[in-house]
Amino acid sequence: MVRKEIQKTLEGLDFSPYDGAVYIALFQHGPCNAGPIIRETSLHRNIVYTSLDHLISRKLVTEKISRGRKIFSAISPDNLRQEYGKKAELATTVAKELEKIHQQDIQEISVHQGNEEYLDLLTSIIRQMPAGSTKYVLGTGGKAFMDITMTPISHKYHKVALAQKIKIKMLSYEHQKKALDQLVREIPIYQIRYLPSNIENPSGVHIYPEVKTVLNVIYSNEDTPVTAIKIKNPALVQGYLNLFNNLWKIGEE
Repeated sequence: MVRKEIQKTLEGLDFSPYDGAVYIALFQHGPCNAGPIIRETSLHRNIVYTSLDHLISRKLVTEKISRGRKIFSAISPDNLRQEYGKKAELATTVAKELEKIHQQDIQEISVHQGNEEYLDLLTSIIRQMPAGSTKYVLGTGGKAFMDITMTPISHKYHKVALAQKIKIKMLSYEHQKKALDQLVREIPIYQIRYLPSNIENPSGVHIYPEVKTVLNVIYSNEDTPVTAIKIKNPALVQGYLNLFNNLWKIGEE
């Protein structure tokens, strides 16, 4: 690895460009005073001394007095490995503690509107789901929603769902059976049952148990773009899932 590549790598390890240049110069010259480092790096002496202080504080460089002059030495690169080993351990510990906080299930709510945001939302949630898991859809949009929203985004949405091997259990309405039967034939990830058409409404619920998320979807029509309210709330997810399972029992294939 050439010097520029080494310095760039050091910058990725929390070295400033100055600290990295000084650190490399010390390895090249061995124990020395600041003079050779200043000449090697072409940095102002104040910058060199500041960088040496930084490196000493990180226990990567030592300082001793010899004949009244400060002599600096780079410590074995093992110290660098040890420093980042400790940081990795700290990062792992912090990540675990943050995960515990996350698992306290603080409710999160966000609103997404329009086809692009809706597609990004659907695919981002699916990518978070374990491969082979199931998404539940309670209520489906009619022809206007299919034409305005689902047809334009269908290919990208189903590409992600198929890649993730997601299954979709859907409760729709009797009058939509013909159109959805064709969908089942073309994309075999769906299992659909049908409820009486007289209970249809212009919104639906998408349930993602594994990621503790529910989408309340207001379907698009000629006047209004699709709107999805994302709610992360385990109790709400379980409530909707219970409702879905009860309605599934009375739905017809």
